[in-house]
Amino acid sequence: MLRTRFAVGFALAVPFSLVAVAPCAHAEVRLPAVIGSHMVLQQQTEVAMWGFAAAGEAVTIAPSWSQESFKTKAGADGRFKVMVKTPAAGGPFTIDVTGDVKGDAKGSNTIHLDDVLVGEVWLCGGQSNMEWAFAYGGVLNADKERAAANDTQIRLFDAPNRASLQPEDDCQAAWIACTPDTVNGFSCIGYFFARDLRRELKVPVGLIGVNWGGTVAEAWVSEAGLAAFPEFKPALANVAAARPKAKSGDGKEAADPIAAWWSALDERDLGAKNGWAGAAFDDAGWEAATVPSTWSGALANFDGIGWYRRAIELPAGLAGQELRVDLGAIDDMDQLFLDDAKVGATEAPGHWNEARHYKIAAAKATAGRHVVAVRVVDTGEQGGFLGKPEEVRLARADGSQPLSLAGEWKFRVGLDAKEFPPLPPGAQPLDANLPTVLFNGLVNPVLPFGVRGALWYQGESNRGRAAEYAELMPALIADWRARFGRKELPFLFVQIAPYNYGNSDASRAATAELREAQLETLRVHDTAMVVTMDVGDPGNIHPANKQEVGRRLALCALAKSYGRTQLEFSGPLFESLRIEGGAIRVRFSHCARLMTKSPAPTLFEVAGADGKFFVATAAIDGETVVMSSPQVKEPKEARYAFTDIDAVNLFNGAGLPASPFCKIARPEK
Repeated sequence: MLRTRFAVGFALAVPFSLVAVAPCAHAEVRLPAVIGSHMVLQQQTEVAMWGFAAAGEAVTIAPSWSQESFKTKAGADGRFKVMVKTPAAGGPFTIDVTGDVKGDAKGSNTIHLDDVLVGEVWLCGGQSNMEWAFAYGGVLNADKERAAANDTQIRLFDAPNRASLQPEDDCQAAWIACTPDTVNGFSCIGYFFARDLRRELKVPVGLIGVNWGGTVAEAWVSEAGLAAFPEFKPALANVAAARPKAKSGDGKEAADPIAAWWSALDERDLGAKNGWAGAAFDDAGWEAATVPSTWSGALANFDGIGWYRRAIELPAGLAGQELRVDLGAIDDMDQLFLDDAKVGATEAPGHWNEARHYKIAAAKATAGRHVVAVRVVDTGEQGGFLGKPEEVRLARADGSQPLSLAGEWKFRVGLDAKEFPPLPPGAQPLDANLPTVLFNGLVNPVLPFGVRGALWYQGESNRGRAAEYAELMPALIADWRARFGRKELPFLFVQIAPYNYGNSDASRAATAELREAQLETLRVHDTAMVVTMDVGDPGNIHPANKQEVGRRLALCALAKSYGRTQLEFSGPLFESLRIEGGAIRVRFSHCARLMTKSPAPTLFEVAGADGKFFVATAAIDGETVVMSSPQVKEPKEARYAFTDIDAVNLFNGAGLPASPFCKIARPEK
């Protein structure tokens, strides 16, 4: 299926989980993806370690930095959580997580996490400008910057785009060290922020990416967080009504309709019935196929199931290691097998545009010959592998020692879609712009991982609803703080950049008013805002200079979270307005050495009681700007850069630009 990348619209459809999470059988302790080898833990605090086990199972967490072990028991729901004290920044460390059920014949199991660093961890949230990666193109000095992005003390965890009707417990992702290859698909702003933080703090930095282009703020808030917004109640009711029911009428667990669909598929698919995933299966008569590539030629209009097989020799250097298999994006669904054992799957419709990353347990990683098989299921339009050759590989869990899996595979059709059982009702992709669905699918799977703070770049998709946004953003911040268990969680956000959304007055007003709502969000404690009015591009909603945005976010973090109070981290911000005869004087904060990059300040306007604005003549007077217009004898309001595209020219001595504003005269504080 060939579709656009960024979600638009508001239609409701029902998805099914990529990962079915249930209490572990017997004593098999399991951890969520965000707790794994190569992660960064927040230093000098208590961080949550959680996971899944048998009900009542004893769980012991033993970090190598401490002689103390941390013990807990899984509850009746098969979940456990314990708070673990972390040291000062350093590493690498190891952590052993051991579960034990007394009297269970299957005994206990231990998960060994290695190459764990302790440092600073930040969440990177928002829409496309936060999501934007080197791989998408158009980043300033991209080749040079990517080649230099070789710092294994920066670790990346990129949650895949996933909308969900209910909070998910896990996701398909893994921590990886930052290299020119691994950073290619990660948030550029996040990377540049981490790079600058590393230069100043000299400690490891971990980034958790939860971002999705074209999405609205309300999709990123939990159901409880939206309780005070009556306008979202109808949509929330529809989301709740569409959730799969946990119980059937007789009180028994209801069958998972998507699992039942796959079971019916297995009964008809030649590959499933005849063991095509097996290592001993003879595929000598199969056709050759290039991976990655989409179905073409005789299969150009084919919808159905295609099986891919390839024999590999696993080198001794990868033996006994936890491995990951990267397959790029696959259209639509897939299952990955290693020697006839399913090791990963994306079994829900609607995830055609997501890169696949699957884990192989260390016990299965034996040196020598193995057979990798991929079962690709396409329900309509284009099918096959959508990614690039460099995205198809097998490597250690941290991405090192990659072994390319691109090239020639064996291929055979297993079933024509004409023979498919009907898809379960509503098994279409879920609209990513419904309230709560991105909190459910991207944020909840990483909760309550210990983070220092959050970075946020979003707002373009909420243009036209500025008054609502002015209340919605404080609600989102409060919601995330509650979910992460940090009332003082720093929240650093980016004001939307100049872009020509349209030439109408309404379009310009929608953009300016949204920026004003973002400015108002600074009333929330422990927040800071990056202004981008000088680094935008009127013709590109994704401006190229991601470096400067990352640098300014790092300035905010250093000043607000790391005690570098001597650093100026913000451009001039409106503080107060006073009428002086026929002129208006505006006072700013963050205004040391107020200056312009032209002979005089521009983009200032004034209005009288009638609300009609006229261009004003303005001049800097110390830490204030005084403005007037001959067309407004008794000014009452002033505004600055209240447009969609104009680059500002008012800065402080640190070279940081002033934020746009629109204010009515009030007495100075």
